Amino acid sequence: MDINSIPALDPPDDIESDFVNPPTLMSAVIGTSVTVLTLSFLFVSARVFIKIRIVRDHHIEDWLCYFALVGLAVYVAILIYIENYGFARHQWDVTVAQFMHIMYYLSVLYCIYSPVTMAAKLSVLFQIKRIFTTGARDLVYWVIITSIVANSIFYTGLFFSYVFQCWPRAHIWDMNVPGYCISATSANLASGILNLISDVEALLLPAWAIWHLKMPIKQKLAAFAVFGVGSIAVGIGCVGIYLRVKVLENPDFTWICTQAALLVISEICIVVIVGCLPMLPRLYHFVRRRSHSEARSTDKGSLKNNSHEPSSLAQSNQSSGTRNSRKRQNTLSGSLAKYMSPGVTAGITTLATRTSEEEQFELRDFAARVGHASGSNGSNGSVNRAEGIWKTTVVEQTSSTS
Repeated sequence: MDINSIPALDPPDDIESDFVNPPTLMSAVIGTSVTVLTLSFLFVSARVFIKIRIVRDHHIEDWLCYFALVGLAVYVAILIYIENYGFARHQWDVTVAQFMHIMYYLSVLYCIYSPVTMAAKLSVLFQIKRIFTTGARDLVYWVIITSIVANSIFYTGLFFSYVFQCWPRAHIWDMNVPGYCISATSANLASGILNLISDVEALLLPAWAIWHLKMPIKQKLAAFAVFGVGSIAVGIGCVGIYLRVKVLENPDFTWICTQAALLVISEICIVVIVGCLPMLPRLYHFVRRRSHSEARSTDKGSLKNNSHEPSSLAQSNQSSGTRNSRKRQNTLSGSLAKYMSPGVTAGITTLATRTSEEEQFELRDFAARVGHASGSNGSNGSVNRAEGIWKTTVVEQTSSTS
């Protein structure tokens, strides 16, 4: 029996095996892989820039995110290799020899999946912990800690279930080797269901924490929008369960499993992006502050050269006041978005990743902007509240750094 000429699955009655130019999902594999790696690399690169150039500090969630990106790249590289080798075809268009080679690398992919996904999920959970918990170990703190422990146990157990799926492992790809295995398709279905539960938990957990914050509903919705991208991962997880069920019912393993693999890398990409999104407001404010500094330098030079034209100066101040008046409705929400990142203080947690001089400067500017926005209505209440936020933060930072 020549395993290089025998199909790995008997074709349907009206179809003949084609080992030369069969139908393939390779175009979808390439398109999805390029999109996933590009988006993941862009968001993680922004996170690295923020951590090195702006915050100048790293935490465990950052290293987990970087590990997830490297693991995702390795996963995609192996996936493209086996897809091009024949995994993207119908199983009756794959020879027995090809199928054995594919199953060897597929068993490697299964083992890579668990630590990569665990790193991405834990990165998000540790990020949520840093944003929504303070020194007090309240209910929110213990719920997040429980989620971290549960996800660690689940993905660690899943990793060992894939490592010891068959004994000896050679029985996975070579049925001529004596051994025994657990049901791989049933294990995949169970992992898909538990993974979906984990995605739903990672979506609802920040929503629950945000709902308990004392802020207007509009601001709560704006804060939740940062984590709302995780709903895409939930949708992908649902489709993934459907495909896993189809694998149990349909013997065309390679064709259906290829589609499931594309969903897997898409899901990991979404989780990585969700972990990076809370960082982006800092990048926005960094760029905005730099542009404002350059604009002030330009204005000073212009005033020095045109000091004999007070009418132009008055016109410039009037124009500036008009622009600030138009933006006063977005002042609080924009500042909240800035502090929706590790080190947030304004009603969420304490500043931990910036120097006290930088944060005092930014909070003075925050208080001044809130005061200006409220001053146009003749009210001093918001000014007092903003100054109170700044003074309280200065006291907290002074005590924390001493």
